[in-house]
Amino acid sequence: MGLTIKELVRMIVDDWKWQVKEMTDEELKEDRSEWMKKYGIPHSDDGEENILWSDIHTISIEIEQLMRFGEIQYGDPVQKRKERITED
Repeated sequence: MGLTIKELVRMIVDDWKWQVKEMTDEELKEDRSEWMKKYGIPHSDDGEENILWSDIHTISIEIEQLMRFGEIQYGDPVQKRKERITED
């Protein structure tokens, strides 16, 4: 496809303006990466254009997560704490 960084950034900003900035905190607390693994690509017969927009939307969501929460949301934070390896 060969997009420039400027084109990609513009697409991310447009997606953020059209959809992501209006998402609630609850919607944004979802693990987008996990969602894409389970339900998104490659489990879809969508064409190359839709795959690109799914990835753009994922980046836009993760940027908004960084802005609102200071980190990208990965799974259940309570479960992550339980699974941590410690020296004890």
